[in-house]
Amino acid sequence: MKWLFILCLLTASVSLPLSAQSDSTKAATKPPLRLFSMKPPHSPTKAAIYSAAIPGLGQLYNRKYWKMPVIYAGMGAATYLMLDQRSKTKELNLQFEKAYAINRDTILDANLIAQRDNHRRMRDFGILAITAVYALQIIDATVDAHFFRFNIDQSLSAKIAPSTTRLITFTYRLP
Repeated sequence: MKWLFILCLLTASVSLPLSAQSDSTKAATKPPLRLFSMKPPHSPTKAAIYSAAIPGLGQLYNRKYWKMPVIYAGMGAATYLMLDQRSKTKELNLQFEKAYAINRDTILDANLIAQRDNHRRMRDFGILAITAVYALQIIDATVDAHFFRFNIDQSLSAKIAPSTTRLITFTYRLP
């Protein structure tokens, strides 16, 4: 029973802010002290799973909202290419079936065969493009999640100047 009481006290202390009694002006300017940070970590695994489930959702999780239209434009263009080339391939296949139905000995035009093969190749390229955009958006969400809390706002300075010992020297310094 005593251990249950101690466990309840510890649980309450984690969720409640700790602060000493003071006047209202001092308490208003100083934030309360917390034992544990309640901010959840940004997970690259979660971003990858989100992107794999629904394309663009990992970018939404990473707060890179401008990337979603780019992803959907790429997937839409690749899907349009694939569907358009598939329909053209089907049209040519129907022409071949009609030609064979009339006379089996009909020699098909080599140009039509080459055209059909080109449409098939472009259809396959569309399928590969869809797959590439899908895989790249998962990789992009994962990498962005890794660098989510990375601070790149440091001011770097570089200087290129002639030197007496070398032709040109390149120096840089961090503030």
